[in-house]
Amino acid sequence: MRTLAARLLITLLVLGLTAALVPAADAQKRGGTLTIVRPTDPVSLDPNLETTAPGAWVYFNLLEGLLTLDETMQIKPVLATSYEVLSPTKVRFKLRPGVKFHDGTPFNAAAVKFTFDRALRGNPPARWASLAGSLSGAEVVDDLTVDIVTREPYGPILRTLAMYCMGIVSPTAVQKMGADFSRAPVGTGPFRFVEWKTNTHVIIERSPDYWGDRALVDRVVFRVVPEEGARMIALQTGDADMVLFPSPAQLQALRRDPKYTVHETTGLRVVFAGLHAGLPPLDDVRVRQALLHAVDRKAILDNIMEGSAGPARGVLAPGVFGYKDMQLDRLYPFDRARAKALLAQAGWVPGADGILQKSGQRLSLSWLAARGRYPKDGEITEAIQAMLKDVGVEAKVQILEWAAVFQQVRGNPFNHHLFTLGWVTSNADADYSLYPLFHSKQVPPTGWNTSRYANPKVDALVEQARRSLNQTEREKLYGEVQDILAKEMVWIPVYTTKEIIVTRAAVKGFSIHPVEYNLGLWKTWVDK
Repeated sequence: MRTLAARLLITLLVLGLTAALVPAADAQKRGGTLTIVRPTDPVSLDPNLETTAPGAWVYFNLLEGLLTLDETMQIKPVLATSYEVLSPTKVRFKLRPGVKFHDGTPFNAAAVKFTFDRALRGNPPARWASLAGSLSGAEVVDDLTVDIVTREPYGPILRTLAMYCMGIVSPTAVQKMGADFSRAPVGTGPFRFVEWKTNTHVIIERSPDYWGDRALVDRVVFRVVPEEGARMIALQTGDADMVLFPSPAQLQALRRDPKYTVHETTGLRVVFAGLHAGLPPLDDVRVRQALLHAVDRKAILDNIMEGSAGPARGVLAPGVFGYKDMQLDRLYPFDRARAKALLAQAGWVPGADGILQKSGQRLSLSWLAARGRYPKDGEITEAIQAMLKDVGVEAKVQILEWAAVFQQVRGNPFNHHLFTLGWVTSNADADYSLYPLFHSKQVPPTGWNTSRYANPKVDALVEQARRSLNQTEREKLYGEVQDILAKEMVWIPVYTTKEIIVTRAAVKGFSIHPVEYNLGLWKTWVDK
């Protein structure tokens, strides 16, 4: 009896251990539709044309790169199985065999070369090209071996290749579809494209022939719901399973409610009011500094963001390699008297209506912004507008749809004094931000220096830092760049993001990523 009891106990223990080891596999349910509500529609679904989240949220599930960054920001292979650094300007990748694009054509080294040639040598080049340092292109070694080459040594090359926008596209589909490819991309990812109705929805579905573990849900519907309140109602009524950019005011209650799950992690984006340093009167550093003193950033965080964001301590988020605390609270404390004194030094005196004037010209600034692209961007813009008025500065805000704002800030010339934007360092390396945002030769449409900032010393430092393969040296150089920028501020940094997504409790397996764009949905399932 004792032996039989022992055997039963061992059997139960083994069964229990087995259950403990594989609960997720037993619990997962395949099938169903995952409905996501988000505030804005994509500009495009082609990474060459779209490097902002509304499009990336979709195509990150359709297109795959050689490498990716996981949730801990570590580099992981995807379409590459291994890599070898052959020289300071060449990395060799072995490619995953047997992979096909959604159109049935083979993934190979030629497709990698086609993707990089199209992006780097196109007319115009891809929007991400200016974010890819000295990346030069790809050279085919054989069908499953490709060399990625740079024009000069480039420290962040692997992190750059792991970015969300580095997905390999089907050469056949691009050549066949032409401009229509931007609305129906073809990649190798776990989902394939189905339909895009502008400002209504995008639909993707599980790829039945995916090379890896297949997605769990049958399809994903991305619905456009601009109003924050309407997004939250859709979540509460069950019309939506997941909400992007949830209402900060409701987060505390949602965390306590078992019907919902609040997914959050520290993000890598800084949201800011940009200043056009090339357009008078903002070409005067005293005026720019005055605007920083006029803004109560803590009040915005406390009263508008309500705990859903962290304070911006510079132009980079703390999780970025090369980040340095720029001591903005010490250098630019909220101080209306100091703001007025700096404006007076710059020659601006009070006018009859309370707005400052100089040589008969009122201190009136044009401001371009969207509503719903970044959490509370419209409210932040309006709050800063009111704060500037308190020191005698008139800001005329023009709110447009995100696609229109994006096109204008990427245009040249750009005739607005201020603009509300956010910037995420997608590869977690300072080069991705400091070079394209602040190098004098990186003005749009080639680069992203929307502030039209120019400083030869900054140019030299960011060039030196990106060429160096010594990470300690690079970190020191980026610190020097941020010290200079702190004195000549061309941004009013407001907050760093906390990436926050809310789902209904029935949504399982979802994992939030520090990079806003990396919305991976293939492991997500719905327990309905």
